[in-house]
Amino acid sequence: MRIARALALAGIDSRRKCEEHVLNGAVSVNGEVIHDLGRQVDPENDAILFRSRPLEFKKYVYYVVNKPEGYITTASDPKAKKTVYDLLPRELVKGTHQSHQNRTRVFPVGRLDKDSMGLLLFTNHGDLANQLTHPRYGVGKWYEVRLHRPFDFKDKSRLLKGVRLREGHARVEGVQAKSRRIVRVLMKEGKNREVRRIFEAFEYKVVRLIRLTLGPLSLGLMPPGYGRYLTKKEIDDLKKAAAGPVSKKGTV
Repeated sequence: MRIARALALAGIDSRRKCEEHVLNGAVSVNGEVIHDLGRQVDPENDAILFRSRPLEFKKYVYYVVNKPEGYITTASDPKAKKTVYDLLPRELVKGTHQSHQNRTRVFPVGRLDKDSMGLLLFTNHGDLANQLTHPRYGVGKWYEVRLHRPFDFKDKSRLLKGVRLREGHARVEGVQAKSRRIVRVLMKEGKNREVRRIFEAFEYKVVRLIRLTLGPLSLGLMPPGYGRYLTKKEIDDLKKAAAGPVSKKGTV
């Protein structure tokens, strides 16, 4: 892996900040100070020092929260009044500006915008996070959408066919009408505000948006604002789901 990634996994700082540390000569590998951001290292066999101290790689952490409305999925905006990091337990680093000593730095898997709610997973397992969010691994996410007007079931086929957004083609993978104004949709990509923008293309306004699942991981009955560590079975199930590239639709 690249040196900056190794530093980030050890909880030194964000990936971008770790790149700055390398460029500033704060890192040595096997006794040699390095400045090359492309330097590949093996944490198990290379002696990696940050400011003359060896890196200590902490175990992987998996923590899920039910994000309430009004929280921003960021750690870098000092003006944000409420961020998802405020929902994490004390032993986890709540922002890039805080000390990481005796804490584990975790990052959200994907994003939920300020007005959206629901399942948000945090981890320091970068490879798994990438597999859970990259479309080619086919890990599905179910969302519950409340609309400003009754859903016309004739639009189901249009949603499945998709629309053209600025970034390219976007569509839902599955549709379930739960009531006149509540629809559940399955997504496999993560374009910015994608669900809202797809419905807007068909002249629906999304009044409420909740992420219910991430692959096999379900929000369940967890109240908004609460969180918990994943069980071993849940972690194993997530890893299996992320093993792709096979289509996996998740469950509701």
